[in-house]
Amino acid sequence: MSVCQLLVTIILLLPTTVVSFRDQIVGVRGKLSCNNRFLQSATVRLIEKNYVGPDVILAENKTNYQGSYEVIGRGRGVLEMNVYLKLFHDCDDGIIPCQRTVSLRIPSSYISRGTSVNNYFEAGTMNMAFRYPDEQRSCTDRIFS
Repeated sequence: MSVCQLLVTIILLLPTTVVSFRDQIVGVRGKLSCNNRFLQSATVRLIEKNYVGPDVILAENKTNYQGSYEVIGRGRGVLEMNVYLKLFHDCDDGIIPCQRTVSLRIPSSYISRGTSVNNYFEAGTMNMAFRYPDEQRSCTDRIFS
């Protein structure tokens, strides 16, 4: 194949490659409580878990004075994003160092192509006093946020 043929092939294939990378968006809303109190200032993140390479923080927010949050994450890619809602909090922690963390997978049906959220995932009210399966601790969130 000559250099000229190679250049023509690349030029013809380039638009299909660029078009295949599409904007993706996901929105999540909910409320956090700790027993009978609103859970204020908890960190709420949308994270794209990658099969290869590091995970990516798509968006981050804090719960308000009523424990409510809304977070919208955006990304670009050929494959559909693999999105998790990750919550960082100190509910029922006492003096234990670091924060409790919970990761919950967002169903792929809530990930839209485009630049605006079509269908929010309504997470509802979650009582963080409950010990969730696979709950972990994070000591770096306060340092790097």
